[in-house]
Amino acid sequence: MPPDVEAVARRTPLQRRRRLARGMLAAAALAGLLLIGLVAQVLSASREAYDRRARATVTAVVTIAQRVVGEQLARVDASLQATEAELALLRRTWPGDEGAVTAMLDRQRRTMPGVDALLLTDASGQVRWTSGGRAAPTGSIAGEAWYRAAHDRPAAAALGGPLPPTDGSPGALVLARAAQDIHGVTGVLVARLAATHFERVFAGFDMDAQAAISLRTGDLHLVARHTHGADAEPAVAPPRDEPAPAPPLRAALAADPRAGVFVARHPVDGIERTTAYRRVEGWPLLMMAGVGNERFFAPWRDQAWQTVGLAVGAWLLFVAALAAAYRAWVREAQRSRELADQTRHTQALLRVAADGIHIVDGQGRLVALSDSFAAMLGEAPQALLGRHVSSWDMNQDESRIAAWLAQVQPGDRQRVEVQHRHADGHAIDVELQLSVADIGGERLVFASARDITERKRLQAEIDASSQRIRDLYDQAPCGYHSLDAEGRLVEANATLLDWLGRPAAEVIGRARLADFLDAADRERFEQAFARLRADGRIDGLELSLQPRTGPPREVSLSTSAVRDADGRFLRSRSVALDISAQVRAWREAQRLMHEQAAMLDNDLVPMIKLCEDRLLWKNRALDRLFGYAPGELDGQPLRRLHLDDAGDERIRRVAAQLRGGQHHRTLLPMRHADGRTLWIDLSGVLLAPGLTFWMMVDVTPMKEAQARIEHLAFHDVLTGLPNRLLLTDRLRQSLQAARRTGTRLAVCYLDLDGFKQVNDAKGHDAGDTLLATIGERLQAALRGNDTAARVGGDEFVLVLTLLEGADASAQPVVQRIAARIRQPVRLADGSEVAVDTSVGVCLAPHGDAGPAQLITLADQALLRAKRRGKGQVEVVAPLPAEAAAAGTGR
Repeated sequence: MPPDVEAVARRTPLQRRRRLARGMLAAAALAGLLLIGLVAQVLSASREAYDRRARATVTAVVTIAQRVVGEQLARVDASLQATEAELALLRRTWPGDEGAVTAMLDRQRRTMPGVDALLLTDASGQVRWTSGGRAAPTGSIAGEAWYRAAHDRPAAAALGGPLPPTDGSPGALVLARAAQDIHGVTGVLVARLAATHFERVFAGFDMDAQAAISLRTGDLHLVARHTHGADAEPAVAPPRDEPAPAPPLRAALAADPRAGVFVARHPVDGIERTTAYRRVEGWPLLMMAGVGNERFFAPWRDQAWQTVGLAVGAWLLFVAALAAAYRAWVREAQRSRELADQTRHTQALLRVAADGIHIVDGQGRLVALSDSFAAMLGEAPQALLGRHVSSWDMNQDESRIAAWLAQVQPGDRQRVEVQHRHADGHAIDVELQLSVADIGGERLVFASARDITERKRLQAEIDASSQRIRDLYDQAPCGYHSLDAEGRLVEANATLLDWLGRPAAEVIGRARLADFLDAADRERFEQAFARLRADGRIDGLELSLQPRTGPPREVSLSTSAVRDADGRFLRSRSVALDISAQVRAWREAQRLMHEQAAMLDNDLVPMIKLCEDRLLWKNRALDRLFGYAPGELDGQPLRRLHLDDAGDERIRRVAAQLRGGQHHRTLLPMRHADGRTLWIDLSGVLLAPGLTFWMMVDVTPMKEAQARIEHLAFHDVLTGLPNRLLLTDRLRQSLQAARRTGTRLAVCYLDLDGFKQVNDAKGHDAGDTLLATIGERLQAALRGNDTAARVGGDEFVLVLTLLEGADASAQPVVQRIAARIRQPVRLADGSEVAVDTSVGVCLAPHGDAGPAQLITLADQALLRAKRRGKGQVEVVAPLPAEAAAAGTGR
């Protein structure tokens, strides 16, 4: 007998048990070390995935925010240019009329979003006129750097600030542009943009609690900052002793001054955030958006604890298996082999890194699972054992699963995305990691399932947001485009292509912008383009585009150069503004000035002469403007053209002012012969006692365009319902009214159950039809003092006011609205679809909660309702003190 065999034979059973125990302890320690390494690797990969998602989220938000801020500044700049043109015309027409200048400034200020003051200086920098009827300050702003920039470069706008807050006025940015005439610069127009306006814009972004959005100047001075969430500090205007920017921001800017991401703890609220920054296109401003890492990474921490718990449980299970194997080895060898097989099963499970671990046999039936997998499906573990995969897999039936099992071989690994059916019936998106093995002569499939429903929803939201940004770019009222070094068009939005009368396939990469100019403008453009490549910028170059069909279009071209790291010209970043109307108006004004002697005989500008209030004389333009036949208005009283008696009274007051030797100009609604309303810019002068002369300009299209712009700014394009900005304003007013009257209001957050299936099966056009129909039904179901708004995707918010008595819970109203939503909707192809709705309701007043907090509470109630299933309603009642106050009618 060999020596080692003899030694083994001589060992006592106690010695063999001790040796086996030491081996098992070593195996347990090794398994623990392996588990620790596996858990560390899984948590590290998961942490990196959350970090990438945080960076992608803040990058998407800051991209949208900088475009919104840039577009608003561009709108204010365009309004300043229009104001400068109107000021020049006003001074030529009514020189010395100081009141008309103030009235014009006040009227223009109301068309500029976020502008709380519009100032005009004289040529020396002394402030002479202000909007809003304020007394003009006597101070001079000639020493301000932004004033000198606007004065010295009349063709460009100058941005300055931030200005510190003063008594009665918040902090602000200023946008300045020179006012000039044929003699040169006559002053500077200054628009003051309140910092609180930007904070209201930032508050409209749908972001998680602890998220923050801020705007800084190019030298990192804070302009405005808004922090989301109920625990956030109130928004304030700069400077408020704002601390210096964090070193990580300066380091990121040094690496990439245009855009980037960094992580830092904010010195004011102490919250660590992942923050993205991006330069605002065309302006020396830096937009920043960040999410609080504590809240954003909370799911990862929960996942980490779950993974550690699972690993500890698996290790304990392994130790228990070893102990059982040890006892079985002592009792019988057969039991030891069975426990060894069970140990190999457990080790195979541990090798699959996932959230929901389960094992399927060769017939497709579940033989083992983890608690996390049962929790994912909302089932008890014992209820799932023995069931076929097709009972929860919404993409496969038994025959297809059997065919797949017949094809796979041991060692095969696959990753697939499927849909599982939750116990309450709703679908969840799942990522499966599959591994095939033969153990003990039996074919087994080890699977790891991860719920990716939220990830796919976020991706869909990002895709939709990107499409909305592209739509804004294409449908902008100006022509965005880029030119390469040869002047060829390499990018153009739909507006410019429409102006050129050519499809994108014929223009992009093929045509030069100079191809659409006449000989004179082509030579001017080539000279300016050479300066662009050398100096990097062109501002206010006026050209006449020659489209394929139709008349020429006058545009003002502003462009800047984009260069590579070595300073070589890559392409231009250009915008063309349609100034055809301004050019036509300017040419018309010039013609009128040169033909002043024949002005009265024209049929372009309506003119009348009144004796008291009767038409003594009129020209052809008046008949055409108001739709009357020649001679039909002769000798008629002017009240025939007024909408009501208020117009007569206003004309009498104006006539009294004219008798005092003043000129007068006013905007007056008047009536066309067919009954429609015309908005008339009316200017008058006294010729003799009782005899006045009036000129009229039809500004109806401008008023209608202004109304359309205001409507688009506060309403959803698809449904026509109020958007989040208008919803927040109305909710704030309704909340104030409820507190005054002692009544309640309800904020209802609706989500359409089944909308994604309709959108996926029928297409986006069908989804848009469904959303538009639901919007009409919501509008029809509400009272005049209630509000229905669309806040994104298939989500709507209702504000129900004046709730008293039995209706104070809002449940009857919500049930009636839900019944209307469930009614079938007929699509364009003749088919019908139907969806349900889940509703979260927050009754208010709710403590000191404001509009944003009420919407968040209703959204959270919606999430709780959806967890119970489709078509559910969850109500958040008022706090006890508020409920008691509402019950007593106080």
